[in-house]
Amino acid sequence: MIKFQHKLIIAFLCFVLIPIIILGVVSYTISSTTLQKNISEQMIQTLKAVDRNLLATVSEVNFFSDYVVSSSAVQDYLSTQNASSIYEFYSDQQEIAAKMYGNSQIDNLVLYTLDGNVITYNDEKVTNLDTLRSSLFLDQILQEKGRPVWLTPYENQNLFFSQEYMLTQARVVKDLNTLDDLGYFILQVKLNLFDPIFKDIYGGPSDELIVNKEGIVLYSLNRNFIGRTLDIESFSEFPINKSGYLTAEWNDEKSLITYMPSSFETGGNSELFLVSIKPWKTIASDIVNIRNTMLVVVGFTVLTTILFNLLYLKRISHFIHELLTSMKQVESGRLSKRMGRFKFKELQNISQGFNNMIGKLQQLMSDIENEQERKREAQFKVLQQQINPHFLYNTLESINALAALNGQREISKMTINLGKLLRISINGGYEVKVKDEIRHVISYLEIQKIRFDNRFAFEVNVEEELNDYPVLKLILQPLVENILIHAFSNSDDEGGLIKIRGTISNGQGEFWIEDNGKGIDENVLIELNKWKLENHHTQRNNGHGVRNVDERIRLFYGEKYGLLICSTKHEGTCIKISFPIKGD
Repeated sequence: MIKFQHKLIIAFLCFVLIPIIILGVVSYTISSTTLQKNISEQMIQTLKAVDRNLLATVSEVNFFSDYVVSSSAVQDYLSTQNASSIYEFYSDQQEIAAKMYGNSQIDNLVLYTLDGNVITYNDEKVTNLDTLRSSLFLDQILQEKGRPVWLTPYENQNLFFSQEYMLTQARVVKDLNTLDDLGYFILQVKLNLFDPIFKDIYGGPSDELIVNKEGIVLYSLNRNFIGRTLDIESFSEFPINKSGYLTAEWNDEKSLITYMPSSFETGGNSELFLVSIKPWKTIASDIVNIRNTMLVVVGFTVLTTILFNLLYLKRISHFIHELLTSMKQVESGRLSKRMGRFKFKELQNISQGFNNMIGKLQQLMSDIENEQERKREAQFKVLQQQINPHFLYNTLESINALAALNGQREISKMTINLGKLLRISINGGYEVKVKDEIRHVISYLEIQKIRFDNRFAFEVNVEEELNDYPVLKLILQPLVENILIHAFSNSDDEGGLIKIRGTISNGQGEFWIEDNGKGIDENVLIELNKWKLENHHTQRNNGHGVRNVDERIRLFYGEKYGLLICSTKHEGTCIKISFPIKGD
């Protein structure tokens, strides 16, 4: 069971410490959420600028590609493939090469004719036309009908033979006059094309990526990230054409991830996202003060609780414990108990008041005991004077002698039996031997036989072994009296019979009292049994003697002993009395 002192400490913590912790956690959460939102909104604006610059850079390469595929040398060579065209192509090639090398990000230019011839501006190995035709990439090129199609390094790594990460732009070369397909144009661009755009981003340590819908990194300043999957459980649930942010693990640390859809399109048939990943520890530095303040307040509260417990609660708890202990001792009868002194004035006043109250109570109890003792002594003296057993017995002997001298045998018999009744009723303690209780009820029945003019008879049969055991006295006579009053109440009834048996059964003594009278009315029997079950002391007109005997037995021997009554209308009644034997 929790001590009172500990209950006070728990209450203090619940009403003070827990609200402070909740307030701190809520403040920290709100601040963190607000900071995430503000930083993400700023980052989205930055990513929008990156997206515009990205499109502008791609457009420049597209303009160069337009210039090459629309040049007369390329058009004539692809449409005729004759010697003069080849001569003119190589003549113009110098001009194209000059423009290509003027753009340092362009690495190679490849031209395919429809019959499989390949012209390239450097000596690197390139994919042949048959391999290109077996790829989905060529299908995408044909679907665009001359518009440029881009592939990122991750998407083209299995198609082109390059030791470096390259961006690939490809398109169908159309005849400017007939719009017939003349060949295929491949432009390989260094990945450095995008680097200046992403290097210009300012906002602390972060990683900016181009990611497809499957979470695969297509571009990053850190080339080690290219091809990795952004392992974010909810990434696949990103809404298309919407910006947002979330927190997740990246490189084994919690990070704030901001994303937005990109306008840059590739031949991968997948929506692209610009993603910015910022480590959470660089963001959380702005709200560390809130967390630290909360920890300081919690620590101060705990320290205050400890001091409050040591300096105040412990003393109050000790006082209450001593007060309860003293009250229990007084309740058990130790009126000499007194409480000690306490430092707090209020506690000392309560202690002194308790001591004064117990002192007055002790004096009052002493006065009452003395007064009661004097009353008992006075009453006992009066009773001794009023009923002197020797005087009573001598008087009955005198009446018996006079009745015998005058031939009044009935009066003599009644006087003798009355003397036997009074000896058991007046003398001794609560218990008598079974044989004395039987002799007492026989004396009572002998007197009643004379009174009832012998209209009933009785039989007594007690096992010899039971005679010397003790039993509560005066338990048979009230029941016999009840039979005479109720069972044989009609003055014309004759042939009444009362049987009394005494037995030992299951280690307990039992008396059986039976009569052949008119029995107990069903409603009265129900009332008697209900009274026995409810165990109350309400006085009723019927069965007062029965209740009295049952109550005395249960009070003296315990609840498992007492009376059991069975009766049938017009057939008689049987009452069983159970009591303990053998020193139970």
